[in-house]
Amino acid sequence: MKTVSLLWIRGLLQAASLQGLTESEILANAGLANDTLSALSIAGSVNSGRISLDDTLALWRSVEELSADPLLGFHVGQSLKPAHFQLLAFTMLSSPTLGDAIEKILKYQRLISDGGAFTLVPQDDTTSLVYTPTASNFSYHQIDAVLVATLSFSRWLLGRDIAPLRLTVSHGEKGGLVQYRDFFGCDFEFNQACNSLLFSSKLLQEALPGFDQGLATMHEKMADNQLQRLIEPEIIARVQERLLASSEGISRDEVADQLAMSGRSLQRKLQEQGSSFQKLHDEYRHQKSLQLLANKDLSLQDISLQLGFSESSTFYRAFKRWQAVTPGEYRQQLYNESC
Repeated sequence: MKTVSLLWIRGLLQAASLQGLTESEILANAGLANDTLSALSIAGSVNSGRISLDDTLALWRSVEELSADPLLGFHVGQSLKPAHFQLLAFTMLSSPTLGDAIEKILKYQRLISDGGAFTLVPQDDTTSLVYTPTASNFSYHQIDAVLVATLSFSRWLLGRDIAPLRLTVSHGEKGGLVQYRDFFGCDFEFNQACNSLLFSSKLLQEALPGFDQGLATMHEKMADNQLQRLIEPEIIARVQERLLASSEGISRDEVADQLAMSGRSLQRKLQEQGSSFQKLHDEYRHQKSLQLLANKDLSLQDISLQLGFSESSTFYRAFKRWQAVTPGEYRQQLYNESC
């Protein structure tokens, strides 16, 4: 089950409170019990624990309805503080450069949320940080909040104001052009193929004033341990490990053999956890395809083979189902001037 840190939800609720909304009315409007968040907290801490992605989407929709703020996500992103990122913030702060810190986002993003995935796309002297939601019913407010918070946090890490070279978002213009321009300080484009921040590679090489190798090692070890505790039930994690270890695809029966069980037993165990081999395999192929398409040296046929598709046309159809565009169109959009 995909989940989200309660810290991120607290950031949403705190921003909503500035508009006069209370936690009780937001939860009620979302169809959630008044004690939902406290029941999910660990050891009595209101900032610990995690909430399902489905309930997170319901909370965002609730705040959108009650606030009627067309720039809700923008305002939420601005209000988020390093404390809302907790361990990830410490891990990034002790990194040697801004680029290294952003790499930590990619590695530890699950500590904050399973709702989206970051990808780095290097191009000559620039690098795009691309954000892709994992749910089809994501609100544009959530995307805006992520991009705004990411830039705000990058500025905090460097201790000075910085601006990306370009911002692209997949949603249409919702107003607030002046706010966008003043905050991001760069060109921006709506209705694009991806949500991204384009940075100068030189900027990503800048040293962070908080770099400390000892603290970096300690924080990474803590983050690794916390990430391990988030791993889904054992059978799912074991299947995912086998999928990640396979270089050119692997079948259900091959995975079952490696786990010393029959294919039927594997399928039954996965069903008991509300999953299936096909679902896990599909999720793996989707995420892996996005990574491979960012590598311009790989042909689409090579990528198709690496993902275990017998024919390129089958890969094209699957990718279009995942992303609503063909692999070639996605790659072109990644590397053209829009993203």
